[in-house]
Amino acid sequence: MLKLGVSPSVERFSSLTRHELKEQVQHDHFTDTVDVALDYVAMHRRMVTIYGAIAIAVVVIVGLTAWYMQHQKQARRQALSGALEIVEAPISAQATPYGKSFPTKPAKDQAAIKALSDVASKYSGTEAGDAAQYFLGTIQVDNNKYADAEKNFKAVSDSKTPYSAFAKVALAELYAGQGRVDQAKTILDGLIQHPTPLVSKDQATLLLAGILKNSDPARARQLAESLKGPSQRAGVQRAADQFVQGLE
Repeated sequence: MLKLGVSPSVERFSSLTRHELKEQVQHDHFTDTVDVALDYVAMHRRMVTIYGAIAIAVVVIVGLTAWYMQHQKQARRQALSGALEIVEAPISAQATPYGKSFPTKPAKDQAAIKALSDVASKYSGTEAGDAAQYFLGTIQVDNNKYADAEKNFKAVSDSKTPYSAFAKVALAELYAGQGRVDQAKTILDGLIQHPTPLVSKDQATLLLAGILKNSDPARARQLAESLKGPSQRAGVQRAADQFVQGLE
C-alpha cells in the first residue's frame, strides 16, 4: 500500500508563526511574496481550504502515478531479465541445478526469440523493450535471419533510449558484412559526429577503421593514427597501435 506522509521539513515550516516565518526570510528576496500569501490566506481561508483539498488530491494522484510507473518499470526489468536468462542459458543434455538449460542451440534460440519478441512487443518504446529488440536482432544475425535483424536494429537505432547507439553499431556491422560499406560508413560517421555515453567518438572511429580495413586501408590507417597522441587515453592508443600493426 502506498503510504503518504508529511516530511519533517514541511512539518517544521507549517508550525512556524507568522513572525518566525518573517524572521527566517527577512533577508530573502521572497519576503514580499510570503507576506502577500499569508495575508491572502487570512482573508480567504475558506477558499484556500477548498483549494488545499484539491491540492492534496493532486498530490495523491501524482503519488499513485509515480508508484504505478515505478511498478511498471520494475515489471519491465523483470520481464527483460527473464528473457536474458534464456539468452545466457547453457546448452546441456541434462538439466542443471543452476537455472534454465536447453538440450540444443536451436531449442535455446527458439525460446530466446519468443521471449525477447514478447518483451519487445509488450514494452515497445521503453528501454526494456529496446534492449529486448536489440538482443533479438543479435540472435537473428546468428541464425542468418538478416532481414529480420536489420528491421529490429533499425527500429532501435531510431529510438531515444541508450540502446540506440548499440543498435547503430550492430546495423553498421551487419551492412559491412553484406558488402554495404557505404551505408555502414554513414552510420559510423554519424556516431563519430554525435557520440553517446555508450559509444564514444574513439570507439566509433576505430569501428569505422575496421570496416574500411579491406576496401580502403589507407583511410583505415589514417583513422587509427588519429587516435594516437600524448593527450589520448592509454587504452585507446593501445587499440590503435594494435590495429595499425594488423595492417602491416
